[in-house]
Amino acid sequence: MASILFLSLITGLFTGSPGTAKAASAEETRFLQLYAQLKDPANGYFSAEGIPYHAVETLMSEAPDYGHMTTSEAYSYWMWLEVLYGHHTGDWSKLETAWDNMEKYIIPVNEGDGKQEQPTMSYYNANSPATYASEYAQPDQYPSQLSGKYTAGKDPLDSELKASYGNNQTYLMHWLVDVDNWYGFGNLLNPTHTAAYVNTFQRGEQESVWEAVPHPSQDDKSFGKTGEGFMSLFTKESNAPAAQWRYTNATDADARAVQAMYWAQELGYNNSVYLNKAKKMGDYLRYGMYDKYFQKVGSAADGTPEAGTGKDSNQYLLAWYTAWGGGLGSTGNWAWRIGASHAHQGYQNVVAAYALSNPDGGLVPASATAGQDWSNSLKRQLEFYTWLQSAEGAIAGGATNSYDGAYKAYPAGTSTFYGMAYDDAPVYHDPPSNNWFGMQAWSVERVAELYYILAASGDTTSENFQMAKQVVKNWVDWSTDYVFAGSRPVTDAEGYYLDSQGNRILGGDNPQVATVAVPGEFWIPGNVEWQGKPDTWTGFASSDGNSNLKSVTKSPSQDTGVLGSYIKALTFFAAGTEAENGSYTALGGKAQQLAKSLLDTAWGYNDGVGIATKESRGDYARYFTKEVYFPSGWTGTFGQGNTIPGTATVPSDPAKGGNGVYASYTDIRPDIVNDPDWQYLLNKYNSSYNTATKQWENGAPEFTYHRFWSQVDMATAYAEYDRLINNSSGPVEPVAPKAPSKPAVVAGDGVVQLSWNNVTAADNYTVKRATVSGGPYSDVSVVTQATYSDTSVVNGTTYFYVVSAANKVGTSPNSPEVSAKPAAVPEPPVGDLIVQYRTNDTNPGDAQFRPQLRIVNSGDTSVALKDVKLRYYYTIDGEKAQQFNVDYAAIGSGNVQGTFVKLTPSVTEADYYVEISFTAGAGSLAPGASTGEIQLRINKTDWSNYNEIGDYSYEPAKTSFTDWARVPLYLNGTLVWGLEP
Repeated sequence: MASILFLSLITGLFTGSPGTAKAASAEETRFLQLYAQLKDPANGYFSAEGIPYHAVETLMSEAPDYGHMTTSEAYSYWMWLEVLYGHHTGDWSKLETAWDNMEKYIIPVNEGDGKQEQPTMSYYNANSPATYASEYAQPDQYPSQLSGKYTAGKDPLDSELKASYGNNQTYLMHWLVDVDNWYGFGNLLNPTHTAAYVNTFQRGEQESVWEAVPHPSQDDKSFGKTGEGFMSLFTKESNAPAAQWRYTNATDADARAVQAMYWAQELGYNNSVYLNKAKKMGDYLRYGMYDKYFQKVGSAADGTPEAGTGKDSNQYLLAWYTAWGGGLGSTGNWAWRIGASHAHQGYQNVVAAYALSNPDGGLVPASATAGQDWSNSLKRQLEFYTWLQSAEGAIAGGATNSYDGAYKAYPAGTSTFYGMAYDDAPVYHDPPSNNWFGMQAWSVERVAELYYILAASGDTTSENFQMAKQVVKNWVDWSTDYVFAGSRPVTDAEGYYLDSQGNRILGGDNPQVATVAVPGEFWIPGNVEWQGKPDTWTGFASSDGNSNLKSVTKSPSQDTGVLGSYIKALTFFAAGTEAENGSYTALGGKAQQLAKSLLDTAWGYNDGVGIATKESRGDYARYFTKEVYFPSGWTGTFGQGNTIPGTATVPSDPAKGGNGVYASYTDIRPDIVNDPDWQYLLNKYNSSYNTATKQWENGAPEFTYHRFWSQVDMATAYAEYDRLINNSSGPVEPVAPKAPSKPAVVAGDGVVQLSWNNVTAADNYTVKRATVSGGPYSDVSVVTQATYSDTSVVNGTTYFYVVSAANKVGTSPNSPEVSAKPAAVPEPPVGDLIVQYRTNDTNPGDAQFRPQLRIVNSGDTSVALKDVKLRYYYTIDGEKAQQFNVDYAAIGSGNVQGTFVKLTPSVTEADYYVEISFTAGAGSLAPGASTGEIQLRINKTDWSNYNEIGDYSYEPAKTSFTDWARVPLYLNGTLVWGLEP
């Protein structure tokens, strides 16, 4: 099946006239082959609900503790995969399918099925976001008392987000989903879904996956301790914990999804429905910039934090998480929200910040201050990288606004960044969070993208450009000294690189690593260790290279996912040097050649399921160790039917600050012993692991994993190299463009307006028209932009359009057909009553529409509102029962009524209208007076989606009250304002 799917993908790349067709490059071919492997059901990357698993294999423990979990990270990579598939094939539908699945299964909102997954968020009080609880160094010191020791500052975003979107239900991904309900908790708030929201890490910087207790994110106390659920493991209060829902967002994942949508738009995608969703995600992602309890940034240096009153609690960096929650049940009329105080370099995303702040980025969100916030963040992130760059070029960990997670006073001599304290390993210490080389490659790859974006746009002088260039140039110069294709570096038993004399390489410029020729192998760094600290930040102009901050590169690795990110960093850097200078610099050329060698070498590791290497997992001894802490007396039920912590526990270590017991991974999750790989691991442990020396004397267990994100990183590395290198330098035979996707069409008075997605390699487009569906079509015009206004039309005639793309090689097939019927706009009646309209509904593809109306009496006599009716025209987009809601009305919500009327036959831009009328209680409208604001909300009873684009009465550009003739008004049954469609 994989070969059939691959054949169907690759045959679409042979286009143009005979003699001018060209097969795809090796990199494009390999991208599409990996894409086919990922999508082949036999390979097992996706669940029955279409959700990407963290990995094909199940016995694994890293951030997710089971392979068939999924993460927001996996979803964000899925977006990236489909963007580049859309670019290479012209098929953008897969991107929209991926976003729909993300919205359905990992963004906990009502996605149109009527299930409220943030049911009490409306009770949130932005002036009192959450109650303070300290973080601690060891899991044994939990639960943490909800003490309120420090009063939370004010949340400055909530009001403007509600103004922009009509509510404050957070449009972000929860980071962890139990895809197959392996834990057994189920999805409490949406039981039609198998996939369930869950969480693990909750107990401080030392809590690794081996020490965490998995628990449901929707906790009605059915599981966990009787009467307490799982909450009492993490926080304690004077009363028993209330039933509650709570979600945690990993900011880097949502930023990556926005980053992917930026590239989609750059590469020709123009569906505003999904681009607006990305903008909305970026709008809410700003919560990840705020201190955990909204304390003023830098105010806690002396141990006395000060509650923020607005943007003064904004770090303008992407912190590790943001979280929000609320109550369940009849007494659940409360909600809370927190940010995070710790910012890690590996989570920053300058491409997302650029896209969300710069009009050229195309994704500036709807909220009033969002664009400026992201503009500030873009500069702050680039300063952050510059501040953290070691003398060698690697990027150190990050900074915190809450020292030790408890707003402790900074130790003397602490280096600071805008008042935040330097931390070489923010957030977690087991293992240290910034030792893994993947944090380098993930993060700096985005800086390389920005360097390319700015250089390609002609911006080569701004401070932002200078910082991006300096960071990525120094980083590439450092990293390429430790990366090899076709040879293996020489190291000692502790993983230190050695030179030709056998000496350890402990940093410095231009190290000469000894190697052994091994054709077909690749090696990249596995870890980086840190010494010293950066200088306190005083600005880019005064930064001098951090001579007191050193990095030691260690432990060569064959991590294929990190390899993919690393290749993309090299590729964007090389392309950036060409964009800036007209040709590759010496370092840019070295980066391009190394990227090519690594791509060619990596392909030899493709086993038919993906590109993967064998991994030695010495840490898997921890499956069998007792280290999961439970306080004394705590006992409860896990979702797999077992009692936790169970009877096979050992006493906890008093030195770690707790009084309780330790259980093991398998004590908590007994179903893991049924995994097909469990017996292999158990046998290896029994035959090889020495519990006294804690060594694998006969070798550690080895596993080959096909992680979804890792495969996407490799696939997109091939795609980006093809896009940026193959198509920008050297003689590349051109190919004919692909067909434009289905155009969007709007009919007006004597005009039809068309637009379509840009097509890669198209020089121009031919617009063709017919008066019969299916043609024959006549050429109307040849244009160079992806839009056209046809004014050579006759009102009342239906026209059918297709569009083809062309370049010097050939012409594409026609796009799918669309039709439109232009019509004359009648003169509206002249009356004394005027309807004004606005909308804050910037998502025209969700499950509700929200017109806001008011009526103004410009005459000299009063009008009884009970004699007035309005009509709002729209398309239902799927016949279902509907509900009329009044969210607010100055004249009283109970005085406003709505009736749904189906148009038979339907008309252009409408097949329904909702008729708004008023009771006698609404009173009269005096001369010169207004009804005041009337906020309406219409939804289908099954919460399926509308598509407001093209609806007669909808106009997303009208965000302030404006006279609007497309909402007609009737007085005693006579049309006195506006126009019917």
